[in-house]
Amino acid sequence: MNEYERICDEMIEEDLKKLNKFSKIKDFDILYERLLELRDSPQFIGMGQIPKTGYNKEGSKWKFDESKIPFINAAKNGLSNFALFYYPPLTKVIIFKFFTTLYSLIQLNYIYSSNEKLDDEDYKSIILGNVGAYLTYFVEEFENPNSIPEPSKEFFTRLTNVKYENKEVHKFLDEIYNVISDFTTCSHAHINYCRTIGFSALYLCACSALKQDRDVITYEDVIKGHLALFKLFQTDIRPLVKRGYANYRGFYYKNKKAGYPKRILWADYYSTEK
Repeated sequence: MNEYERICDEMIEEDLKKLNKFSKIKDFDILYERLLELRDSPQFIGMGQIPKTGYNKEGSKWKFDESKIPFINAAKNGLSNFALFYYPPLTKVIIFKFFTTLYSLIQLNYIYSSNEKLDDEDYKSIILGNVGAYLTYFVEEFENPNSIPEPSKEFFTRLTNVKYENKEVHKFLDEIYNVISDFTTCSHAHINYCRTIGFSALYLCACSALKQDRDVITYEDVIKGHLALFKLFQTDIRPLVKRGYANYRGFYYKNKKAGYPKRILWADYYSTEK
């Protein structure tokens, strides 16, 4: 063991001790076991290297108009777009940037699983399909989603106003983040990887709260949000992305003749490349 590895071990051990102060929380043992699995997970480590070389294949040029994608448009209009100048836990904690980082994590998973960068069709499948909605509405059950609600600004406005139940819940989430930060540092991940994970985790914790019809993040939500996140580091997301994209395309064909193309429009209509 070299000096760097020794320092990493000491840093991780210290932060795990702090996290274990919350060990009496229901389902903590499940969270703790899944968290420890990340340290040596090839997928978790591999996804952290991808941002160093870029996401898209050379020549990829597909772009999209957020205002024409109902789910993303609802999120942009409902979530706060301002930086958090106030200090949680007694104020709102979710902004639009956290929503977009979840999509970044989905893309990292897709690239790792396919072992190649995204081409235009891959990117379309992720952005235009339902995978983001699966995670938002079903959180830890994203692999087996039910019918997706109609995208609404009101849902995301409520999401952006979610708060922590109390300071201890916020502290619990911070201690998990500190351990994950140690893992990313010690695996020489890209500097933005840990931040992407942290923002995505907080977003999913808030989604868990709304799933339970609460406007505050509890210990239960912190655990469920992170278990959903950890599942992303154990899953090949591509089948779910393709399923969501197929559902999107099927909805278009089914409703085109009925004169209802506004909810889901055809992929090429979103492209800004003409």
